[in-house]
Amino acid sequence: MNYWEDLTHTRNKLAIKFLWGFYVTAAIMVTIHLGQFMSHHIIGFILCFIATFAVYRQKNVVFTMYLIITIMFVYFLALLELRPHFVNVIFVWLTLILSSIYQQYRVIMLAGAYSAGITVYSFALHGTELINNFQHTDMIYFVLFGAFMTVYFLFYTKFTRDLWVKERENDRHLKNILDSVNVVTLSFDVNKKKMSFSHGITQLTEYSPEDFEENPKLWKEIIHPKDFKALAKNYKDFYKGESKVFDIRITTRSKKEKWLQFRVIPVLDSNKKVIQINGVAIDITERRCMEEEIKYMAYHDILTELPNRIQFNDYFIKTLSEAKSEKQQMAILFIDLDKFKTINDTLGHDIGDLLLKETAKRLKASLRETDFVCRVGGDEFIILLNNITNNEVNKLAQRIVDAFKDKFVLRGNTLFVTPSIGISIYPNHGNDIETLIKKADDAMYLAKKKGKNNYQFYNSMLKDA
Repeated sequence: MNYWEDLTHTRNKLAIKFLWGFYVTAAIMVTIHLGQFMSHHIIGFILCFIATFAVYRQKNVVFTMYLIITIMFVYFLALLELRPHFVNVIFVWLTLILSSIYQQYRVIMLAGAYSAGITVYSFALHGTELINNFQHTDMIYFVLFGAFMTVYFLFYTKFTRDLWVKERENDRHLKNILDSVNVVTLSFDVNKKKMSFSHGITQLTEYSPEDFEENPKLWKEIIHPKDFKALAKNYKDFYKGESKVFDIRITTRSKKEKWLQFRVIPVLDSNKKVIQINGVAIDITERRCMEEEIKYMAYHDILTELPNRIQFNDYFIKTLSEAKSEKQQMAILFIDLDKFKTINDTLGHDIGDLLLKETAKRLKASLRETDFVCRVGGDEFIILLNNITNNEVNKLAQRIVDAFKDKFVLRGNTLFVTPSIGISIYPNHGNDIETLIKKADDAMYLAKKKGKNNYQFYNSMLKDA
């Protein structure tokens, strides 16, 4: 059904409830008053059953609308025939008022014609029974009154329909705006357990709103497994009436991962109970990627893609805490490339940068999975070895020296580069990062003094020297 048909069906259900309420109430009151069940009540119930059947079949809602209006007037016509009282004429006019709930010009005009016809017919046949000292000229005033009511409701309908049309145009305009950007509106009916989305959901997920209607669990299936627990926690807050702003990842139909930011506001009834959850979701994938890139740049050396000194400091604090609690030994290796400045000055910074990249690869290949290497600047690198013995430090340092025995071939240039390595041990040589790095740096200069291409442990004699 389209919008107007759906609205008409809703009004049909409202009208049928009014009919049943009126007929049942009238039947009870008249039966109590007269002590017997009147025949016109049977007519009313039969007509009500016919109208109810038509309403809930939902086959032709417009025909059902006209049928309900006709049934109401037929009932009151029968009532006037069986019991010609003026109050029944008033009920005829009330039926005209009831017809205005449809906000349909033709329905109001039909109801106006019915009321005018029944008014004329009733007063022509039962005028003296309806009103004492009735004169036929009185009929004109009653007909004019009905005509006035009909015209009034026609104008009222025009006014309200114009407002509806304007509101729908505004909604359509807003919808077009939302559909043109990566924004989707959503609404969850708590009682019906039904989630609905605007058409913007297609642009975000590559699924249409109809896909979500056909598969109510689809919106849960596209949420990233790592974010589902966080979403479940937020749902508990929604049911408490709390508004939330949160970010989650989804997987699109084409298996792409996207970040969405949700701004959700629960709707409460008069009893402070959540009946609906409304929200807006926007695509923040680009922003999150930019944030991740900025974070990566803050903690990594851009040239070699190794961690930088900032990340090294954070890792050292964490590792030091574990080493203290587990009474483990750590080692810091300070590495400097021999004759790097000469290569940089003679062959250019491009070759120097390539050499640093290849150096980073060889260092990572020489380490254990638990070891940590970073570039601190220029041709200097620091390695942190955790939970390690002196013998293992010796072997690993020698492995690094051996890794540089192979030549570097960079853009047609064959280079042989060697490392000088200084080593400090926690807790023997210090308990803080600055002390350990300083002593490893001192040991590195000792390695250079001893001919380069070797490694040296820090000792107290270096301090004296």
